[in-house]
Amino acid sequence: MEMAGSLPDGNGSTLPAAGSRQPVLDSIVHGVQDLRIPASLDWPAAKLLFPDNDGQWKFSAVLVAIVPRPEPTILLTRRSSGLSEYSSHVSFPGGRPAESDHDVGATALREAYEEIHLEPGAIQLVGCLPLHKTRKRNHAIFPVIGIASDTAGWQAAPAEVEEIFEFPFTALLNPDLPRQYADGERAGSWYWADQPQDIWGVTAVILKSLAGLARGAR
Repeated sequence: MEMAGSLPDGNGSTLPAAGSRQPVLDSIVHGVQDLRIPASLDWPAAKLLFPDNDGQWKFSAVLVAIVPRPEPTILLTRRSSGLSEYSSHVSFPGGRPAESDHDVGATALREAYEEIHLEPGAIQLVGCLPLHKTRKRNHAIFPVIGIASDTAGWQAAPAEVEEIFEFPFTALLNPDLPRQYADGERAGSWYWADQPQDIWGVTAVILKSLAGLARGAR
């Protein structure tokens, strides 16, 4: 896909030129690129970025797809209640690498297509955030950041996803909304307060990391 006034993103694709993006989106793009973890990173090299990998970790990649509306949003899903892991949880589309996946970005794009029918060609990959780990299940997750094109569309695959919704940047940039549970089974976990959906755990932590980049926090 070609975009007028575009710039290379380092992953063999292009991004909209800065003048056509909102400043907050520019902060995210530059922040992700400054981390120097390209989506084109192959899986053997990606696993080497995890210094305490003792063979017990399950690696995966998720697609953090930003929809560049006048008020940008981020695509999130609520997983099917019939899944064996994280059923009914709010998450980004993603999963573990297949043998055919040549790099981290390929895994995120393939999984997004399988889960929400988002065409890989409709996403411009920017790069990755550092690995995020789950507390209990030994999952090590690469968040792959991408920007959706104006023509991108999505539809839930019922076996995997019950709902697709858009998380607004107004919530992402509100520093009062990311909080930690003080007690109960989720004690210590991050969550996003005052939302219609139950956004918590590693999904909330990834959003919190992205919010830091959006605010220009390095």
